[in-house]
Amino acid sequence: MNSEMKLVIFIEVQAGQAEQQIALYNKVKPLVLAEAGCLQYEMRRVTGSDVHFVLIELWTSQDALTLHEQTLHMKEADALSLSFRVGPAKVIQLSRL
Repeated sequence: MNSEMKLVIFIEVQAGQAEQQIALYNKVKPLVLAEAGCLQYEMRRVTGSDVHFVLIELWTSQDALTLHEQTLHMKEADALSLSFRVGPAKVIQLSRL
């Protein structure tokens, strides 16, 4: 049984705040990719939108994802994102067919 965890995270920022989101992503990306169990951490802007982004994460297991959520850099990023996001990110967990 494959225990990989794949997430698609929808992010909306306030108008004029896209650069804040991009800067935060660029800051935490190398830290996240260095975490044990991280297989993918990639953010893209939604085509044609100045305020919508999608983050794709792939983790080796739920345990790895849980540890990721408890890291200091992610707690700090989550707190900072409150200042420029419209609301909480929408997280969707995917499973294999």
